[in-house]
Amino acid sequence: MSRIATLLEYYADPFVRERILEYCGATDGAGPTCVDLAGLTDHARRIVTWGRAPRYETTQLDTLLASGADISRSIWDAASLLIHLDFDYQNSDSPGEAYHHPAEVFFKLEPAYRAAQHVFHRFGLPLLTLMTGRGYHFTGQVPLDSPVVDRLAALAPGPPRWLATLPARRPPWLTAELSERHAKAHVGAGMLVEYLAHRILRRAEPRSPIPLVLNGVIVGTGLAGRECTSIDLSYAGDPMDVRHLRVAFGAYQKHRFRPDIVAHRGASERPPFIAVPRGDESLEHLLSHGREFAHAARAARLRSTRLPVVTSGIAALLDAYAASRLAHSHRQFYASPRRDVAEGDALFRALPASLPGCVTRPLVTPNDWLLQPTSLQHVTRALMADGMPPRDIAAIVHARYAADCGWGRRWAWLDAETRAEFDVRVFAGLIEAGVDRAIDFNCTSAQEKDLCPRLPCGLDLRVDRDRLLEAVPA
Repeated sequence: MSRIATLLEYYADPFVRERILEYCGATDGAGPTCVDLAGLTDHARRIVTWGRAPRYETTQLDTLLASGADISRSIWDAASLLIHLDFDYQNSDSPGEAYHHPAEVFFKLEPAYRAAQHVFHRFGLPLLTLMTGRGYHFTGQVPLDSPVVDRLAALAPGPPRWLATLPARRPPWLTAELSERHAKAHVGAGMLVEYLAHRILRRAEPRSPIPLVLNGVIVGTGLAGRECTSIDLSYAGDPMDVRHLRVAFGAYQKHRFRPDIVAHRGASERPPFIAVPRGDESLEHLLSHGREFAHAARAARLRSTRLPVVTSGIAALLDAYAASRLAHSHRQFYASPRRDVAEGDALFRALPASLPGCVTRPLVTPNDWLLQPTSLQHVTRALMADGMPPRDIAAIVHARYAADCGWGRRWAWLDAETRAEFDVRVFAGLIEAGVDRAIDFNCTSAQEKDLCPRLPCGLDLRVDRDRLLEAVPA
């Protein structure tokens, strides 16, 4: 194999292209089963995020490769329901830490990674593991003709509200149809992956040198800043048709596209990383050479990227979930009455004036305080401590999203009620399942997380913490 010096040379390798297509569902001589692709380049000269990424037909893969793009495939798949979970290293004080000191970062992630693999093995879930620029992606699939899809769909309280607005979001060239069964199964899969995350949290927390959180919550100050392992399933709170997964053997260039967050010229000038399957190679080797062009191209000759079928493992996970405290929390959440925007607004206006500023500020100025997972967790904890049912908290959040707060087209693209209910349900579920003991629900931590408005209020969040936990057994 000749020397590979550039990303375009790497993307020209036929084995690399084959593996990318395979990850997109192109197996056994058939074309991709993902319904579309998304691509990021630095050509637009603006802040580059996946939320703003253009979407492409799957037939345009060669165009994306020729442009040197970071490429992702749709979670929406025409043949299967995808099961997915992310791990990311997060440091709010040093966002580029994973690019400055990758060895230190990945060794901090290693206990959580091993805990995840233990849980996956326990349930028979051989998820394909990709090593990215600052963490891991774990993905598998359940064929749509499996009865397990019906079991997952049965977990959803009804068709997701975003399904009715899908035609308005769909590009004119996208002709795939999304069934109600598939959409409901996606919602159910999100609930099940939430339970999977709980199992990983319980096993990993005693072993991890850094805190673990869900969905990017900021933590308090530690030895190396506000660092943590974030287990991310936030995609399940958005319409399935708008979310994408980074492809196997594709480029990872966030450190190059976002020098504003890397804050270190040497790191932003690093070559692209390649998102490679972790396999059986040592972490030391993967960190030193594994994500480079030449190694990745060699690995593409040997490793399949076909998403593993995890039907039996998901069936076993469903059985365990059904008897869990989280399942009870979910049932209680959806058994509570659904409030419309007017009712949610009335609940907001009836909140007691005695609430601390760290709770009221996100509600009064929701853009963008109430979009931040840290604020949502804080509001959920505080209002649950006052005895409010989680679904009523979600109704308040939804009402604040519905208020005229300069949202632009955000809620035309996403679904405000789905987002509000998902986030509150996740944070309430952590408490009600006994996973979150709210050790950081105190004034010092609120200050370290930049939640406290730094105004004298005379209140002590430890009192609220005690009230919160009184109703929840350990």
